Amino acid sequence: MTHCEFDHHTAEFAADPWRVYRDLRQRCPVAHSTAYDGGFWVLSGYRDVRRCTLDTGVFSSAADDLLIPAENPGRLLPVQADPPLATAYRRVINPLFTASAVAAMEPHIRRYVDQALDAFADEAELVADLALPVPGKVTMRLVGWPEQDWPDVVLPIRAFSTHPVGSPERDTAGEQLAAIRRRVADDVRGRRAGEPGNDLAARLAAGTVQGRPLTDDEAVDTMMMVLFGGVDTTVAAIGNMALYLDEDRELRRRLVERPELVPAAVDELLRYQAPVQGFARFVTADTEVGGQRIGRGEKVFLAWAAANRDPEVFDDPDSVRLDRRPNPHLTFGIGPHRCIGATLARAELRIVLERMLARIPDYRVDWGAVEPTVSCGTTFGRQRIPVYLTRDRHRGEGKQRAERA
Repeated sequence: MTHCEFDHHTAEFAADPWRVYRDLRQRCPVAHSTAYDGGFWVLSGYRDVRRCTLDTGVFSSAADDLLIPAENPGRLLPVQADPPLATAYRRVINPLFTASAVAAMEPHIRRYVDQALDAFADEAELVADLALPVPGKVTMRLVGWPEQDWPDVVLPIRAFSTHPVGSPERDTAGEQLAAIRRRVADDVRGRRAGEPGNDLAARLAAGTVQGRPLTDDEAVDTMMMVLFGGVDTTVAAIGNMALYLDEDRELRRRLVERPELVPAAVDELLRYQAPVQGFARFVTADTEVGGQRIGRGEKVFLAWAAANRDPEVFDDPDSVRLDRRPNPHLTFGIGPHRCIGATLARAELRIVLERMLARIPDYRVDWGAVEPTVSCGTTFGRQRIPVYLTRDRHRGEGKQRAERA
């Protein structure tokens, strides 16, 4: 058995996870860490991660907790289920995430972004002023809650995912998440009792899986997944992209001049700095991965972010290339558990980037004041990204002067 010292909740890891992943891939792509829960396996090579993600029979998601260390903030469906049940749960909410549904959402996303940018002065903090409210309002619209309620949902989810287990901040966030869960449960019960509403709770109250109605718990678990999935990874990705484009101002100039390249940039930046680091799976039968024997009952961490930089699959993986075709990154997962909101997330990120480049193309990051998250065990992002900016408030559209490196 190959052992490694891998702890994805440390400040050292949060500062540069890519160096840690590179070392793992080179020395021990299938390694055993002794941290947490009696230890777990870490998979960092693309082919191993892809294979095990697709093998839902041996590498199961049907568990009370997919986090390392074990901590159950409440079951999330269909994430914590295996096919065919997971597929049945997805069918209930699929209509929210179709291409036509996302297209209908785009004017609202654009409005949310412009509202945020309208409030910018000569200085701004991109996380608090843009990256948090935009996905927050989108998610509120998705589930049918008032837009102004976004901080009540977004801030607890953000705190939970960016602080380590046992910290006061995470404990407080856990209590707030329990309150959100109670609100969801009240909505579901109300819709079942005949309270009017054309929202996600109503859809779930009327939903069926495998020929039977969803239980109250299943309905609540599914709505909680939509809330979780709609928030923190998009928040992190917005910040990551803004930071990278301040480092690579030549790429920023190209995107300002050729906005049709923005979708390719979004996809490549999602590969380059995946906001979701990975998820755990539980092994249901003795198996072998990369020459290592893994026993039934053990836990495996599938490091999608590490797989995205595997040089056996991606040429020059530590560089951002808009001509990367194909780009089979695993940022949204793969197979039956591929992120159901991937199309919506891409639309949000594209619109945020388009509007930033049109309206504040000259923004500059105050790098000395950038703060990483305390922990990135769940998502990789930053806590604060202060920026200085110039822009013409009256020219929201059109070509503006680009920053020239």
